[in-house]
Amino acid sequence: MTILPKIKIAFGEGVGVEIFIEFPDIAENNSTFINTDVASAASSYTVDNGLKFSAGQYVLIGNRGAEKAEIDYIHTSTNPTATTITLNANSSYAHSRGEKIQFIPYNQIEIEKSTDSGATYANITTLNIRADSETTYYNWTTGVSTDYYRVRFKNEADTTYSQYSDGLIATGYVDNSVGAIISQALNSMGEAVDNEVLTKEFLYEALNEGREEIDRHEMIERWSFRNEFDYDAGNIIPGQYKLTLPTNLRDSDTFKNILSLRLGVDGTPLVSQDKRALNRWYRGVAHTTLNGAVLTADTSIVLTSSGDFDENGSVDIASATVTGAIDNVNYTANAENTNTISGVTNIATDGHATLIDVWQGASFGLPTEYTVDNGVVIFNQPFADDYAGENIWMDYYKSITRINSDADLCEEPFYKIFIPYMRYRIKKRKNPQLKDEDDSDYKDWIRKREAQVNKEFLGQDIRINIDLP
Repeated sequence: MTILPKIKIAFGEGVGVEIFIEFPDIAENNSTFINTDVASAASSYTVDNGLKFSAGQYVLIGNRGAEKAEIDYIHTSTNPTATTITLNANSSYAHSRGEKIQFIPYNQIEIEKSTDSGATYANITTLNIRADSETTYYNWTTGVSTDYYRVRFKNEADTTYSQYSDGLIATGYVDNSVGAIISQALNSMGEAVDNEVLTKEFLYEALNEGREEIDRHEMIERWSFRNEFDYDAGNIIPGQYKLTLPTNLRDSDTFKNILSLRLGVDGTPLVSQDKRALNRWYRGVAHTTLNGAVLTADTSIVLTSSGDFDENGSVDIASATVTGAIDNVNYTANAENTNTISGVTNIATDGHATLIDVWQGASFGLPTEYTVDNGVVIFNQPFADDYAGENIWMDYYKSITRINSDADLCEEPFYKIFIPYMRYRIKKRKNPQLKDEDDSDYKDWIRKREAQVNKEFLGQDIRINIDLP
């Protein structure tokens, strides 16, 4: 279960830092209902179906934010039955038939502070999640404006934790943060998050959709602010021929958004090719991987596939690190039915890990071409020992980063144009019959969107490479 805590922060002289932590999102968690009214200090609940729960779990009784909602703990040694949930400690409030009981994985909040701009954090307090409020409030009276804060949820019983929230400076959201954009849109309309119609999840998704709309505009191939220059993509490893691309590369199944790929201190540029053109470099080359680790004393090696390898001869095993070297290993027999080469000699002292590349007939060197397949760069030849450790540099265009928290930042330098878009989406949410062409905020969004598109300047020359057969 993934729960990302969300926080808001306010700072004021004489007040210190005020931290507001939203109740965890448990909307999809298992739930049941109370079958019989119970008084306060109850030791158990009669329910529709207690088998959805387990001993030693926390449960929310009632709806979050309700006046008498509470978080209880199921008895550690008495498993719930079909009709009864037994508690570890008596309830705090009386509850009525029909109130919801829902699994919640955490009952506490840990708050941490950073005095070095979010580089390192230290715990300042642990407090219980408030079930009778949409937010849990904490006032750190000695906090200063330059400190950063983050939180995570905690299960007090088994000491497990959620992810951390985004770190946030004491003075609150910066102008291009999601929280600032959404707040400006809501405040200008006299609206607020109500967790029913205007939920945070809706607002985040609406903002993502607006960002996607302009990001994929038909008149824009790439936005200049998404350039990533001089990215260190990794180091050359002898005998290897692939490189995993950065996860934020736009359209990672093709090289069209790779502006440049360069090798080593000389910045040797590589030429992009399609996969069929690249295949010619591997004609007559047998390639597979190790199917299991290999020790220096082994006399046989199991390959993933040995069908393309000679009946006897030698294979080259790639290094796993920049400090290693290609290992040339002799063998006397090849059992294709078991993918095993035997009579093996000359295995390197440290052996080899499973899934390392194995070659026969390969020419090792410095690649000159590459292609892209499913998020991976494939070079036109495996690297030679001489280039071990040299950097692989990339210039590329990043994909849009989706937001899911108030503290996330909009990458777009024109983030202000999303305020009329969000006002329009809020009105549309509350009135699905609203006609786009009649709404002033929608028209304002379209005008600002098109103006931004028209003045975009990529700043990069367009070059066309033609591959002649």
